[in-house]
Amino acid sequence: MSALFISTFISSCKNQDNKKEPVGTNQIESPTKMISKSAQAAKIESSKVCYVNNKFMGIDQIPVVFEGKTYYGCCPDCVGKLKTIREVRYSKDPFTGKEVDKALAYIVLSPRGNNDVLYFESEQSYKKYFKFHKK
Repeated sequence: MSALFISTFISSCKNQDNKKEPVGTNQIESPTKMISKSAQAAKIESSKVCYVNNKFMGIDQIPVVFEGKTYYGCCPDCVGKLKTIREVRYSKDPFTGKEVDKALAYIVLSPRGNNDVLYFESEQSYKKYFKFHKK
């Protein structure tokens, strides 16, 4: 069990000195208001998300262009993973279960907090998820 924990820890961002600290989950950055709690305006700027750690970081991340699409990582290790590991560039839409390319996704903060993000295939999918989980 401890080997699993160690491998999980090591597989995360290795370059901790260059890693940017995420800002608070409910923080709103004026005047652009990057985050809103309403379903209509919940999308966050993809450039502020580390696609490897799936975290909202609050500041612009390192852009990685791969096959004509732009992904973002928080450090050189994450940049390398985005270039070489397909699974890091994709996620599952939590409502439909379909595979989503993170570069094309509708990205929102997770209701679980901790600056985690969720990737949806569309705004409509997010709104259905939001409506279903609001009940």
